Amino acid sequence: MTTREELHALLDRVPDDDLPVLAERLRELGLLRTAATGPRSLGMGNSGHTDTSERADEILRESGFGE
Repeated sequence: MTTREELHALLDRVPDDDLPVLAERLRELGLLRTAATGPRSLGMGNSGHTDTSERADEILRESGFGE
């Protein structure tokens, strides 16, 4: 039996009531992602501005980048 087959067999033995808890734990470990879930780092630098890409040169100038 392969590891994948063994994991499937283990999952088949998990009671239905315990599946949400198990799924949440796998998500916490980064092992289970829904289609809407992206990398954890995505959005970490969310400034709330919607025009950041248009203002990139201005922002870099203001920060002193390249001086």
